[in-house]
Amino acid sequence: MIIKSIELSHFRNYNKQVIAFGEGINLLFGQNAQGKTNVLEALYIAATGKSHRSNNYNDLIQYGQTGFEIKLEALIDQRPTDIVIKYAKEKGRYAEINGIKRSKLSDILGTLNMILFSPETLDVVKGSPAERRKFIDVLLCQTNRQYLHNLQQYNGIIKNKSLALKKSSGEQKYKDVIPVWNEQLAQFGSRIAYTRMKTIERLNQYMQHEIHHISSGKELSQLIYKTFCPMDASFGPEDFEEALRQKLDKNMAKEMALSQCLYGTHRDDFEILLNDMNSRQYCSQGQQRSLALALIISELLFVESIRGEKPVLLLDDVMSELDTKRQEYLLEGLYDVQTLITATDDVPYSGIKGKAVTRFFVENGCVSLKS
Repeated sequence: MIIKSIELSHFRNYNKQVIAFGEGINLLFGQNAQGKTNVLEALYIAATGKSHRSNNYNDLIQYGQTGFEIKLEALIDQRPTDIVIKYAKEKGRYAEINGIKRSKLSDILGTLNMILFSPETLDVVKGSPAERRKFIDVLLCQTNRQYLHNLQQYNGIIKNKSLALKKSSGEQKYKDVIPVWNEQLAQFGSRIAYTRMKTIERLNQYMQHEIHHISSGKELSQLIYKTFCPMDASFGPEDFEEALRQKLDKNMAKEMALSQCLYGTHRDDFEILLNDMNSRQYCSQGQQRSLALALIISELLFVESIRGEKPVLLLDDVMSELDTKRQEYLLEGLYDVQTLITATDDVPYSGIKGKAVTRFFVENGCVSLKS
């Protein structure tokens, strides 16, 4: 899986820019606020349909313009693939793959697998459950179309049920429909929970191996999936479905009294432990960075096991967050992974042995190739 080039038109601080990437490590360097992260953001949008920095596409338009366009050329399974994302204030969003228009932006998910490692990735380790749900959902939506469908259906049902709960005290028809929404939540939520559980199990195996190497065998990590019911490895979708159905039926009055959807996979979490201690509370900043690094490498290995080829890795200003040992560990593992790195200067990367490094200087929305 290789990105050949990207063309930006009126995106962020770029007027017109074409960048042809190398197949190894690509370094975009320059001072802050020049547009380095904007390039990675555009790549991430081409892979997921979403920005990792803003939920509002209007924020992505160059000042004074009415829309933007992203064109990406890639090689996926040795086949040329073109992805186009457009947005105009008047017309809305538009996406196409190989010249074929897609009805929804989410249809591009899974075409190009991309993993982003930024300072915000530390929030997966030390932040709220919502950050960890977002992490696992993005990973699975890129690699599992059925999961994407189940999640979209579930989120739609939660929205409808929330509305019914808020109006159930005043109108009987809303109260009557809540059991219908609960039944559907049990169906789709059980599939989501099962897929998440199996994914966490696999990530846990990869991560334990990585932490063992990063710490020279001194530390042990563990990922533990937390959902709406106690469980074990033998649980199947039908077990989750029955457990969620019972939970929702038992607590229907409580949810109506509080007008909130209290139970289901939208409240899931997974604990990240180091030496049997919760990483959010008991780990040092260095240990949290090691866990984040190991989690990203585990994500990379997981995607490769599903797709049969490594995804593209985006490293947005993370080297400054890692000490020399962790930097070297990360770079050593990227021998056959196309990687795009942003940094303020290229000196730390001048001595990388055995790796082809393509260097780009970024200044005021202009990217130039450096020898």
